[in-house]
Amino acid sequence: MRKMTVLFIPENATQTKQFKIPRIMIRLAIVFSLFSTAFVGYLLFDYMELRAIRDSYRATLAENQGLKGEARLLMNNLDDVKKALSRVQDYSEKLEDLTQLKVKKFSRKTGIGPLSPEEYKYVTRGQTAAISEKNLPLGIDTSKLVFRSVFDRVQSLGNEANNNALELQKLLSTLSRQKSLLSSVPSASPVDGWITSGFGPRVSPFTGERTMHKGVDVAAPMGTPIYAPADGVVIFAGAKAGFGNFIMLAHGYGVVSRFGHNAQNMVQPGQRVKKGDQIATVGMTGRSTGPHLHYEVLVNGKNVNPKKFMLEIP
Repeated sequence: MRKMTVLFIPENATQTKQFKIPRIMIRLAIVFSLFSTAFVGYLLFDYMELRAIRDSYRATLAENQGLKGEARLLMNNLDDVKKALSRVQDYSEKLEDLTQLKVKKFSRKTGIGPLSPEEYKYVTRGQTAAISEKNLPLGIDTSKLVFRSVFDRVQSLGNEANNNALELQKLLSTLSRQKSLLSSVPSASPVDGWITSGFGPRVSPFTGERTMHKGVDVAAPMGTPIYAPADGVVIFAGAKAGFGNFIMLAHGYGVVSRFGHNAQNMVQPGQRVKKGDQIATVGMTGRSTGPHLHYEVLVNGKNVNPKKFMLEIP
């Protein structure tokens, strides 16, 4: 078949019309129809792709705007955190200076201590990189990070927090040592009574001569409890010439307290005692004119006035 005949029959017509179409034209028409259909399909598909990309772009743009807003808010919050960390550091430094002054003043007044200079040295400050590149994916250029400033600020705050933590750790260590020092100070009165003879030169009630009285005498009824004025270890408990039943406590930092004329010793050598533990009772053993406690405090082997530490007795 080389040609195709198309027959048209008009309505109410007396004759028909015929068209003869060559076979090549039919094939061309079919090819054109298929091409047109494919082209229109491609245009529709491309249009749908472009629309999806546009919608995705709009969503990404909106998300980026939200991220930028969150980043600004985060930066403001980080500034507040940085200010708070700075205040913490300032307070810790002031507190450290204050406690050092307190201990140094206390040491000058009592002769106990002072703490060694090594206890006031600053610990080494840790230093870290601005951005830890090992935590980033391979191929990431850290200089082109969108939120590079946020990364840097967070790392900076992390370094400051670490430094402040080290400062506070050092301060707590210093305070702990100071607490140990203060717990070794015989600040409590060992007995409830009244001072009848103070520290220093006096006329001896036995010889009538002027002698050095190395402690204080605290009068109290027989059997009145005698308490440890600070934490310590019993280094002597027994009879001592002139003082009868006698006790010595070592408190550390070169501080020793001594208790004489006791009616009864209630501790043994080597025993650890805490501040407020009963160690003896008031008596008049040894050379004594009446029931009382003879109380001494020694700092680095030198007798000092115990009244400096006896807070409860004026």
